[in-house]
Amino acid sequence: MNQPVTFNLFFPFDEDGFLALVAPDHYSGFVAPDWTLAQLMDRFVEQMNLENAFVAYPGDDFADEPFHLVDQHGAGRVIREASGMLRVGDAGLRLTSYTQLTMAAQFPDEAAADPRNSLRLPCAPGVYRLSLREFSGVEPAFELEIRPADNAAPVIHDAVPWFGR
Repeated sequence: MNQPVTFNLFFPFDEDGFLALVAPDHYSGFVAPDWTLAQLMDRFVEQMNLENAFVAYPGDDFADEPFHLVDQHGAGRVIREASGMLRVGDAGLRLTSYTQLTMAAQFPDEAAADPRNSLRLPCAPGVYRLSLREFSGVEPAFELEIRPADNAAPVIHDAVPWFGR
């Protein structure tokens, strides 16, 4: 059974404006030594649909800006929202970066969530639903809600949320 998550923390989006979460027990990041951006985005979508990762692109205007990590939806008018599911194993849930994911895509022995370049979030093994929301008129403008998702329907992605929009 999934364990509830309790926290009230702030973290920054990465330097490229991405939010990247991976379950290292399951994530498969290698693409090719000379991958293309289309191949990389396809890998992200594949891994999100397998519930091994959640990647979203709030945009380069939000690079290094904070988001609020919460265990329940906050108040405010939501401008946009992206959701996904993650299967967290014994290695936990890691907040990583687009840069680290590109390294894992290029080199088969590179970890997508190297402990030196990622942060372990307080999630026990289980299945979780993640929802990234942008709010109007509040600071920080984004929240990431992570909650247990026993028997939840899968979320199917056809693209990395908000990338290319």
